[in-house]
Amino acid sequence: MGTEKKFRDPIHKFIHVSSEELKIIDTPVFQRTRNIKQLSLGYYAYHGAEHSRFGHMLGAMHVAGLAYDAIQKNTAKLGEDLAYEDIDRKTLRAAALLHDVGHAPFSHSLESLLDASHEAYSKALVKTCYEDILRKSDIDTQTVNELIDGYYTNKPHLSKLVSGQLDVDRLDYLLRDSYYAGVSYGRYDLERIIDQLAIVDGKFVVLEGGYEAVEQLVFSRYQMYQQVYFHKTKRSFELMLWKCSEIMKEDGLLHYPSIKELEEGEDGIQEYIKRDDRWFLNQIFNAKNPKVVRIADMIKARKPYLETYSPLSNRKKSARIKAEPNNSVDALEVVQSALHKALPSLGIERHEFLTDDLSRSPYNLMPDYNISDGDDGEGGSILVYYKNNRLAEPIEKRSHMVFTLAKNQPFMIRGFVTPEKYDTVRKHLETLSYVLPKRGSPS
Repeated sequence: MGTEKKFRDPIHKFIHVSSEELKIIDTPVFQRTRNIKQLSLGYYAYHGAEHSRFGHMLGAMHVAGLAYDAIQKNTAKLGEDLAYEDIDRKTLRAAALLHDVGHAPFSHSLESLLDASHEAYSKALVKTCYEDILRKSDIDTQTVNELIDGYYTNKPHLSKLVSGQLDVDRLDYLLRDSYYAGVSYGRYDLERIIDQLAIVDGKFVVLEGGYEAVEQLVFSRYQMYQQVYFHKTKRSFELMLWKCSEIMKEDGLLHYPSIKELEEGEDGIQEYIKRDDRWFLNQIFNAKNPKVVRIADMIKARKPYLETYSPLSNRKKSARIKAEPNNSVDALEVVQSALHKALPSLGIERHEFLTDDLSRSPYNLMPDYNISDGDDGEGGSILVYYKNNRLAEPIEKRSHMVFTLAKNQPFMIRGFVTPEKYDTVRKHLETLSYVLPKRGSPS
């Protein structure tokens, strides 16, 4: 499968694509992802973060090819036979290329627009729009969808490269998001991780030489969630987008094609192609509902709802260090519950107060690392292989950092209010012994 084109990429330098892959990339459905921001309205907090799903999907495909080649090489050196064929590499790259083609406008922020997950939309589009292209390349559509789902039972270790702890999705997005946001938190040694991937005794592993790079990856992801993905300004604007979509859906004014409509024919596909970030902004900027108009005007002017309570806003001096950092935070659930009950008496409407927590987040829990249930089983763990001992064990058995992160999932509960109601909330919270700083009058 010869190279048809090279894409210049700020993360991977050159991304080589085949003529078959280029046919996928050049379709209107795929080109739509150029107009889907990778980090939603993250550019309101990090002005460089205007990159799209398009570049990320190309990057994931590129990393998938590199990972496949490394696994083949390293596994052969260890004397094991994978029985993989050239078609497996093509299929893996196709799945990585198409894994996010079903995203809603503004990526995860408006997942509520969909009648199923974005992965389900991606799979529907694979069958509806790409079956002919894939078949001409001898790629099985069902296999591509099983890889996107993370459940390709015939060759499960290929699934782990599309949906797993070391999948090509996060291997690309951490570096890409870090680069465009202008931060260093998401950087890690991709080349070293790729170089150390293998299959041993039927298990997907990282050879011992990649241990430090994997540990760095896990911590980088944790920091990216803390500093970028859950940045308070970014999340405030995302919640504002979500609230607009909720109001307009309740008014019956926001139609988004269902999976059934995508599967029924060309009309559904053409409507889907129009549903990008620009489409949604046009919907809210031209809305008649005064609640939506108010929020849309704030988005235009870059005026977010203001954070009221959060784990960072009311730290208390402690006489001793406690075992779990979250214990130093007063019971925010109680504060939130009391404030919710008081909103009507404070003259604050439901659309003027938005809440944020990890359970309702479109993102997975950081660092999304699950400790293995078994002594040496994979579970949700990354396995490190020690050649001299022929031992594969979960990284948390060696890494105190990974063990600590996995055992202490972060705590997040926040409230955001319109700027003109901030002082009202601040004064009420003082009655609950929760002190917020005074802010200048909103302009």
